Amino acid sequence: MKRKLLVCALVACAMTLCLALTGCGGGATNDKDAKEAFIGSWKLAGMVSDGEEATAEDIAMLDAFGMSVGLNVNEDGTCALVMFGEPLDGTWQAKSATEATFTIDGSPITATIADGKLQMTDDGYAMTFERGEVKANSNDGDSKAASTTDKNTVAVDKVLVDDENCTITVLNKEQDWLDDCGYTFKVENKTADKTVLFMAEYGTFSVDGQMVDFTLTETVKPGMFAETFGYFDSTKVTDIDAMKNVAGTISLMDNDSYETIASYPIELA
Repeated sequence: MKRKLLVCALVACAMTLCLALTGCGGGATNDKDAKEAFIGSWKLAGMVSDGEEATAEDIAMLDAFGMSVGLNVNEDGTCALVMFGEPLDGTWQAKSATEATFTIDGSPITATIADGKLQMTDDGYAMTFERGEVKANSNDGDSKAASTTDKNTVAVDKVLVDDENCTITVLNKEQDWLDDCGYTFKVENKTADKTVLFMAEYGTFSVDGQMVDFTLTETVKPGMFAETFGYFDSTKVTDIDAMKNVAGTISLMDNDSYETIASYPIELA
């Protein structure tokens, strides 16, 4: 869960940085060698915001979520700052072989090159880029869908619980975009007047005889259903092939009073 929250923090950090990186332009040069230093594709390699630094793993999570950040610099003086997979078109001019001005959405941004890396900085904020391809999302949304698609998925389609209170079905087991391994459940609330909470009981789940933390929480209104992902501790379950002889208990609770309506021991081969 902390890893998923970190993605949101990184998005906020990068959005703030994008707005902050505005400065003054300067004189341009037509020197071919100066321009060559900037032309090409750059991918985000580092990010600092108010002293908080993003790691390579953090940036990889942004990429996995379809929120790539990068810069495409063209020889004809056009460019595109890719923010979260979406291109922001602009223009650019080289001032020297180590400095250039990029104008994105009407705002000038000063960039410098040192040690083969391109950097944009302003008042405590910094983005560092290195050579590498950055793909923007396609207009039809296919790229974004592919970037968030689970890495490995195996169909299960097994009904675990079906009574007067609810139905719980395992649709598949999968490894998601954060490498967490678990199950996609379809959970249905059959009650007529209660909003219910489906929750994995702490300390009840095991995988092939080993106790493993399992996270599952989903709120469902009366007469409705939801699809939700429950996942294991990624330090103990590293791929879906390890998900064997799984056992645990899922509780059905009244979402208002938190009283337990029923507890359901489950087993999956």
